[in-house]
Amino acid sequence: MLEVPLVDLTHWRDRSDPSAVANAVDRALADVGFFLVVGHGIHTDLIVETRRLFLEFFHSPPSAKAQVRMPTLGMAGWAPMGMEANGYSFGHETPPDMKESYRLGAHVLPGRVALRGDNVWPAEPSEFRDTVTRYIAEVDRLHMELLRVCAAAAGLDDLDFFARCATRNDNTLNVNWYPPLAHVGEPRPDQYRIGPHTDFGTLTVLHREPGSSALEVQLPDGRWVHAPVVQGGADEAFTVNGGDMLAHWSGGRWRSAIHRMLPPVGAAAQQSLLSLVYFCEPDPETTIVPFGGGEPVNAGEYLRAKIEAISMSPEG
Repeated sequence: MLEVPLVDLTHWRDRSDPSAVANAVDRALADVGFFLVVGHGIHTDLIVETRRLFLEFFHSPPSAKAQVRMPTLGMAGWAPMGMEANGYSFGHETPPDMKESYRLGAHVLPGRVALRGDNVWPAEPSEFRDTVTRYIAEVDRLHMELLRVCAAAAGLDDLDFFARCATRNDNTLNVNWYPPLAHVGEPRPDQYRIGPHTDFGTLTVLHREPGSSALEVQLPDGRWVHAPVVQGGADEAFTVNGGDMLAHWSGGRWRSAIHRMLPPVGAAAQQSLLSLVYFCEPDPETTIVPFGGGEPVNAGEYLRAKIEAISMSPEG
């Protein structure tokens, strides 16, 4: 039975067995489209502190959150529930996703360019900006290394093939807070914390709520499986998945798997979840030509169309 596999980057990072790591990533992307990664070098203390600060923000008064509300989906800032419905990316008219979000662009890092407006930062917590910037730097470093692993997995001699096309783009840290039902109310028919969708870019690097099993991935045969959470020690697992652009680039070798966040039921109905989601795309001018031939796609145009598709009207 296919499941979401675990990949240890240790032997890639120390170069003791990089081919084994590349082969494991190749199989994971081809068979499932998702994998868990450990051996990444991001310390748990930074992850825990970043999660604490975002949780403090989401529990702040509505008036404080309104000060940093994003004007339209895809810009920086806080998005209240009602702005986004991921089911629309497949043309499905669904109720809005049951979450609040905070989006920040990676242009806080050297070399990356503000492509969707400047970041906005809350006044409180006071240490928010410095800590979150350090987190973005670490997860961006991991994303760039994973792109090199992907190049090896594709059998390319040029390990910077993907990474070279991803040095300027304003990648997105999108932090999702899924409140308990007492906060958002009972789910409507066909309503999810996040509706079924694929991600739009190359890779998504996700740190999930410890102990949660709300994320489900659809396998090639149509079955849904839970994506496990691995935690413990100084090296908690990140969940990584391939997006539409990487799948297209690979000529269909790798999957951009449909996934969803289930609505809370039972005891979980009174619990909240927090996910740190780092969405990565190629630089917007990149022309993606599939390996083996196929229709070229412009990365920037593709992303704009997808974001427009999932944006809800002001009425929700």
